[in-house]
Amino acid sequence: MTGTTFIITFTTRPEAASGLRAILNGVKRDLPSVAGCRGVNIFCASDDPAVFTLVEQWDSEQAHKAHIGTLAASGGWDAIAACLREPPSGRYASEL
Repeated sequence: MTGTTFIITFTTRPEAASGLRAILNGVKRDLPSVAGCRGVNIFCASDDPAVFTLVEQWDSEQAHKAHIGTLAASGGWDAIAACLREPPSGRYASEL
């Protein structure tokens, strides 16, 4: 099984960047223990400290979508959304 990669970029409101950074530190710690998650790498743009990109590895697209459903139901997504300046940009990707 090759798995799937999900890449998402968040752009925060400048005053919320440190809040999202704290949330993402929790994501880095906790996400790999979620069923179906193989790992996550989190990046902060070198030219803009309010832009963060996550590269997540999952067993399947279905496993990722199940996690998003759980995140939304728990209110965790609302905490992330409250920090954002604009909707996140995310997509599934395949390595060349």
